[in-house]
Amino acid sequence: MAWTDQPAADRVRWVAESLGEPRTANWVATEADVSPATARKYLERLAEDRRLRRVDDGERTLYAPDRVSQYLDEVREAYDAHTADELAEALSDIREQLSAWRDEFDVASPNELRATVAGVDRETAERRREVAIEWEHLATRQDVLEDALELYDRFPNEPVPA
Repeated sequence: MAWTDQPAADRVRWVAESLGEPRTANWVATEADVSPATARKYLERLAEDRRLRRVDDGERTLYAPDRVSQYLDEVREAYDAHTADELAEALSDIREQLSAWRDEFDVASPNELRATVAGVDRETAERRREVAIEWEHLATRQDVLEDALELYDRFPNEPVPA
């Protein structure tokens, strides 16, 4: 199915929720292949639903993903998809991997690891950059899974996700 065969509202949402920086409705319209008026309509709806946030930039309104909503969605998805035991096991795996990288590279954070790429061969530098990216991903995933696991304690009488 072609991009333009997708509903306009979906295209605007997909573009808007993947933004790395605030953008105008016109920019989103171009990327989503819709008119600026159509983009503005759906962007405003997404902002009202707290999927996006409005950023005032002088005379322009920019739109950016609402990172809190995205984070909470990820927590809910993890909670719905995994039992408490599965979440605990995944957390244990992540913690072991992060600990292994701390020991292997003798650093405490991904940025400290990035700082060690100067003066090493290209292959080593590339591996360290890749590990730093994965480290950041796993650290974020760890936060999500910890919060999802906490939902089991906060809402003990809720049905267990299937």
